[in-house]
Amino acid sequence: MRRWIRTMGLVASCGGAIAAAVALTACRKEGPRFGEVRGDYACIGVRTPEGRTDIPKLMAALKDMGARDYFHLVWAKPSYPESWEDLKLLAPEFDKAGLRLWMYITPPSEPPAPEPFGLDYVRWAKELAALARAHPSVAGLCIDDFNGNVDLLTPAYCREMMTAARAAAPRLALLVTNYFGYYEDTMAEHVRQGAIDGVVFPYFYPQKNHMDTTLLRPQIEAYRRWLDEQTRRGGQKKRVPLVVMIYALKHSQSPDVPTPDFVRRCLEIGLEASREGWADGVTTYGLPKDDPAFIRAVAAAYKKDQALR
Repeated sequence: MRRWIRTMGLVASCGGAIAAAVALTACRKEGPRFGEVRGDYACIGVRTPEGRTDIPKLMAALKDMGARDYFHLVWAKPSYPESWEDLKLLAPEFDKAGLRLWMYITPPSEPPAPEPFGLDYVRWAKELAALARAHPSVAGLCIDDFNGNVDLLTPAYCREMMTAARAAAPRLALLVTNYFGYYEDTMAEHVRQGAIDGVVFPYFYPQKNHMDTTLLRPQIEAYRRWLDEQTRRGGQKKRVPLVVMIYALKHSQSPDVPTPDFVRRCLEIGLEASREGWADGVTTYGLPKDDPAFIRAVAAAYKKDQALR
């Protein structure tokens, strides 16, 4: 997923509150839980001239759109320099704002390896846990393009990661990104064995465009049924959350670009599915946070959802 965002990303100009953040992510015997996601991803449109995250601009954009989650992309130079350092700077700001902060990390299939800990995801989990222990806004990590990296990211390896992390931060959650149509052959054992805490589902396949919204609801329902069937087969008691991800930045395989209206309509479908129990929230992907039309579109969807609850 990062190969095509590399160019686009470089072009883009890149006690009550704390209690609220803590309440959104709690540790249970069956594993971490978190409330429904209202998210955004990556610092597109809110970057400094050096390519780092412009934190004041990001925080303002999240407030304007009504987001309560942010998936911060941690990668490497030249595309996302010092992104791990930026995550550490974001954590206290998210504590103060009462928002949730997620580390979204690239997998082995998307070189260069994320900096500074490379492909040692156990180390990444432990380092994030140390940050989470000091900052309650840090909710967990999400691994991109999980379906193409299960040779390394086996159920046993995922459990090793999170066992190490939860020694310091028991509430930390592990999410994985997996497209519709790719999960059956790559993720069944992870779900059955309780090795992951949630799934982020980017809406793109098989339609491969940013116009058609008609497949989204059927895909959400099919994905939900499949996840529930795998937990049943594995004898797991916990429900695996499903977060719907909507492209606001062009996918390399799409003939068109997302519009604010497309983003809004998809978010509304995902949020309706969440209200009805099929999904567990939504997030945008690559939203250009320097474009007021996109900010208004997301804000309208999140505000409408809040009014319907």
